[in-house]
Amino acid sequence: MKDEIIKFVNNFTIELNPKVQKKITKIYINKKNRVFITYLPESEEKEIIEAIQFVNENGITPIPHLPARTMRDLKHVESFLQSIRKVSNTDEILVIGGGGNQIGKIASSLDIINSKLLEKYDFKKINVAGHPEGSPDIDDETLKDFLLAKQKINDSTQLNIQIVTQFFFEANPFIEWDKMLNDIGINLPVRVGFPGPATFKTLLNFGLMSGVGNSLNFLKKNSKKIGDLLIKTSNDELLIKLIKSSKLSDKGRPNSFHCYPFGGFEKTCHWLSAIQNGEFAIENDKLVFHKKIF
Repeated sequence: MKDEIIKFVNNFTIELNPKVQKKITKIYINKKNRVFITYLPESEEKEIIEAIQFVNENGITPIPHLPARTMRDLKHVESFLQSIRKVSNTDEILVIGGGGNQIGKIASSLDIINSKLLEKYDFKKINVAGHPEGSPDIDDETLKDFLLAKQKINDSTQLNIQIVTQFFFEANPFIEWDKMLNDIGINLPVRVGFPGPATFKTLLNFGLMSGVGNSLNFLKKNSKKIGDLLIKTSNDELLIKLIKSSKLSDKGRPNSFHCYPFGGFEKTCHWLSAIQNGEFAIENDKLVFHKKIF
């Protein structure tokens, strides 16, 4: 199982908030790994572009977030893409509906993907959102329709579309969601969103803010068992179950690994690198690291 964990995590991606970027001077990950740059509703676009440039100057490929409902119109989208091109030649982007209220004419990620602006600015790898436990903002049937439309775009254009999921805390919702994707004819690869090591309190807070579904109850039960919300956990059991489920999935999903660094960006980078380098043993389905990280 150790070799399988290393292989699964090896080509990880990780998220970086522009406000966190201002507090760090270097990114401690392998140059082959990529960094998603978040674009939250309250973010300043200037900070986002600076974060993209920072990642690029560290020799790492940035993957900017492009939230549809935060964009005023397609002119705004084009302006943002032009700004990215001034600081990076990345070929990859994440196009999502985004949090918050719609502030302009763009209602969904499909409006941007269908605009041909991504091709115009040489974005070839397009990440889109996946919700194994559903979304608090969009009903399940609409989510299916969106994914079917994106599958059609993947099959009929030069764009390569990949699903990146919301994080969750137990494997069963993902396994059932993967079966549903098969049933409706979705064969897009899936990069699974994984909650990085953090305290139970932090994970609960992020779960509540992000509208995580039933697996939040699983986390609550486990935090009560441990009895200390300030104990850090890396949910190794979830990691191992996801790897096992990929072997049973018709499409090998999850195909790759994305980490949400809830316990801190730099420490999570060290945690991921330690897994990449095999600097751990497995004891009772737990990863025991050679050196203390958290």
